[in-house]
Amino acid sequence: MALPCGRGMFTMCSYHPLPTEALPTPKLCLTGRAPPRNATVDLTHIDTPPNMSAWPQFHNGVAAGLRMANSSQVDSTWIIYNKPKSNDLTNEYAGFLMALGLNGHLVNLHMLNVHDYLSKGHEMTTVGLLLGMAAAKRGTMDISTTKVLSIHVPALLPPTSTELNVPHNVQVAAILGVGLVFQGTAHRHTAEVLLAEIGRPPGPEMENCNDRESYSLAAGLALGLVMFGKGGEQVVKSDLNMADTLCHFMIGGHKRPLIGPNKERYKSPSYHIKEGDAVNVDVTSPGATLALGMLYFKSNNSAVAEWLSVADTQFMLDHVRPDFLMLRTLSKGLVMWDTVLPTFEWLKNNVPEILQRNAFNRGHVEESVEDDNMTDFETQSQAYCNILAGASMVIGLKFAGTANQSAFETLMRSIKLFLTFQTNPRLVEQAGKSTVESCLMTVLVSIALVMAGTGNLEVLRICRYLRSRVGPPYNLYVMYGSHMAISMSIGLIFLGGCRYSLKTAPESIAVLLCAMFPKFPIHSNDNRYHLQAFRHLYVLATEMRVVLPRDVDTGQPCYVPMEVKFKDTEAYQNVSFTTTAPCLLPELHLIQEVHILGPRYWPIVFHRDKNWSILEILLSKQGTLYVKQRAGHLSYVEDPKGYRSMLAKSLTSDHSSHCLVKPDVVKAFTSDTRIHAMTEYFLRSKYTEDCAILQILSAVLYECVTREKPEAIMSLLGLNQILEKPDFDLKSEGVTQLKLALAYYRSNHQILSQDVDHKNQLLKMEFLLSLKAKLENVLDKWQSDHMELLVKYLQGEVLKGYELLQLTPYLTWFDIPTPTNISNIIVEGSPTLPVLCSNLPYLSVSTLKRILTAWKAAV
Repeated sequence: MALPCGRGMFTMCSYHPLPTEALPTPKLCLTGRAPPRNATVDLTHIDTPPNMSAWPQFHNGVAAGLRMANSSQVDSTWIIYNKPKSNDLTNEYAGFLMALGLNGHLVNLHMLNVHDYLSKGHEMTTVGLLLGMAAAKRGTMDISTTKVLSIHVPALLPPTSTELNVPHNVQVAAILGVGLVFQGTAHRHTAEVLLAEIGRPPGPEMENCNDRESYSLAAGLALGLVMFGKGGEQVVKSDLNMADTLCHFMIGGHKRPLIGPNKERYKSPSYHIKEGDAVNVDVTSPGATLALGMLYFKSNNSAVAEWLSVADTQFMLDHVRPDFLMLRTLSKGLVMWDTVLPTFEWLKNNVPEILQRNAFNRGHVEESVEDDNMTDFETQSQAYCNILAGASMVIGLKFAGTANQSAFETLMRSIKLFLTFQTNPRLVEQAGKSTVESCLMTVLVSIALVMAGTGNLEVLRICRYLRSRVGPPYNLYVMYGSHMAISMSIGLIFLGGCRYSLKTAPESIAVLLCAMFPKFPIHSNDNRYHLQAFRHLYVLATEMRVVLPRDVDTGQPCYVPMEVKFKDTEAYQNVSFTTTAPCLLPELHLIQEVHILGPRYWPIVFHRDKNWSILEILLSKQGTLYVKQRAGHLSYVEDPKGYRSMLAKSLTSDHSSHCLVKPDVVKAFTSDTRIHAMTEYFLRSKYTEDCAILQILSAVLYECVTREKPEAIMSLLGLNQILEKPDFDLKSEGVTQLKLALAYYRSNHQILSQDVDHKNQLLKMEFLLSLKAKLENVLDKWQSDHMELLVKYLQGEVLKGYELLQLTPYLTWFDIPTPTNISNIIVEGSPTLPVLCSNLPYLSVSTLKRILTAWKAAV
């Protein structure tokens, strides 16, 4: 039942649904096997509490909805199409609606459909819909969403409005939804209402009697969302006295008189609860403590930090619940954010000296201590555990998604410390198994926050060990909440299939506080302290930061070395680190440059001042980065150590001619399957007996793969085949192609300066000149054997058929003019070379000599 929370994290944004099909939702498996025969046992045969699977089904629906990728096409019709066929609203569909809001798709749902869902009166659907709408409109102060939420929050309704029978969980969801819609806006009226709701008294009559703690906590978290980091602004210093009121709710004291519409609303007392004149800190303290820390986030306000500090005397410690010390330490870390360090020394500095001396030390204190019998070792041991867990949560939030090694080692040391407490009977009895278990789960979630998206195996091993604690005696303190924390931790370290990570922006820290509140439910229906639906708000703090390189030729994923350079700050300059992609990048606002490096791939640079937008688009498109492999190197999958690549480099440095290159040498330079197939079929073929053809083909392949020009293979082979026709079956098209290529590279060679590297040209000039020499040798032989055809042409006779086909390549290559042009020059007698040069200056001397020889033969 606790697995869907983690599954939603693991499968987030991994599925693209079809518009014509409903989103598949896996069924919740609630069957088991009974030893020793492993007989299948269904819950129908067991007496179970009512609605035991209600919230697990809700989480299951959220997990199914979070699978949808952000690029999915979702409209109001498709959302309605996913409604259960029975037309009855279910808990899983309620979770599905909340997931759509977290993904930003719920804005497409028409308001008429929203009204239809709310009018059904299904509690789970209302909770999911309100939280989903608020998440989709986070920080916008949207009027229509605010109206829908206000209907479910009595404090936001006019005093004369009709009293509505709103379920308690719906009120809790709605009031936090108000905080999400007004997040970071410091809206005065909203902040005033939320501040009063933290200390909302029970009543009137039967209202606000059960699970009051969750409502007060939600109001405090909502106030923290609205006023996050606004502690120094004027609205806080105004007549609201916000800090003083929050401190009053946190510490306690005589109740202050209600003001405004609250005075009349709560005039009628509660019929279930009779409170005295003092503030019930058991209800108000958690929400007020977190609200105070969120209000003064990163302000480094020493006065507020002093309010949140842990007392250093036993008398003062006896007046504070130990689990409240965890929240105070957490809030103090939020206030003193800049002083938080990922070290175990910082963790221990949060623990007063009296706790360090007495915690888990019963029976080992000095006998000379007179007040040994007066020391409450149990309270101090519990306080020690909670303070360490709260400080660990601060480190987890500050370094969320960073994979900071110091933070990881510190939290790992903290986990091992709590495991030592839990496995030692003498130590665990001094604090209580439930306290140690609760703090252990908090530290586990904290380290999962730091390593979010990294797939860290050490954290996974700890999760596997903690997950294996089933049956007696573990079932006395390993409750449903422990398994929820374990599944969430596994989901965090594999967030989105290791494609996503967490942000540490202030608005992200705020929602992570709501989702990772360090008190987990005892059973599946436990919402007394924290509404379980809030556990999924972590989605608002996630972002895709994976870089997945793919070879541009093969399209296959590959490993690529990468250097990440951070922006310079006052604390550090010129800081960079080298890693291997696929990997998760740090948060983009911290990076100055991302550089693909190494000898095996062509470099790619993303710089903040040049092409940074391309990297942002790349990350939003599943993080695929296409890279080009250099010649002479294989991928890290095929050649992890680089031995074969070193051989290729040594061959590349040898510029001597190769008579016949072996197939294995050609294949060592490239991983292109097409070139491998050509090498295997032609260079190893037993049917190829002509050594000259093998020599030419192997030379062409070797030239192209070593110079990283595989696209030139067809051009080289095509030009070379011009001269391979039997019995002088030359085609004028091929001769023209060779002539154009030679003219282009000749002109290019003259234009370019001498210091330019001509190795990057597609075709080598030496190769073209060799083909030119071969072709002219063939044409000279043809001229000596078929002089009569050239004589006929110069005499003006008409040539047809095969004779014309044989003569055309000769005339094309040497640019022989028409007989008419030549006869106009030669009026009488035999022509001379000077006369031809003066009248035909655009022809070469060798061509003019050929014309002169043919003319003399004709005469």
